[in-house]
Amino acid sequence: MAEETAHDHSIADNVYPKIAAKARLQIDKVSGEPILLYPEGLLKLNTTGTAILALCDGQHSVQEIAVELARRYNSTPDGIRSDVNEYLNTLYRHTLLELRTK
Repeated sequence: MAEETAHDHSIADNVYPKIAAKARLQIDKVSGEPILLYPEGLLKLNTTGTAILALCDGQHSVQEIAVELARRYNSTPDGIRSDVNEYLNTLYRHTLLELRTK
């Protein structure tokens, strides 16, 4: 996925991201690596991307995702919030993520 920052916006802390219905988080049968599979292709995921997507279940808010990742990676929610926002924006632009409010 290409870097596109012109359409990025800050996703509110009370938004509950969910992987789009057309996409599935799974393990690649050949490589054993985590991937996000969707009709147009697949996205190979690194450890952090996998951790973010695992929490994009519609039950965790963006703030809760940042808090959990900060705990896992010995950081602060504010310290990783912009990275989480950038990643979620990229997935959203490619229609791989739904953004919901409760």
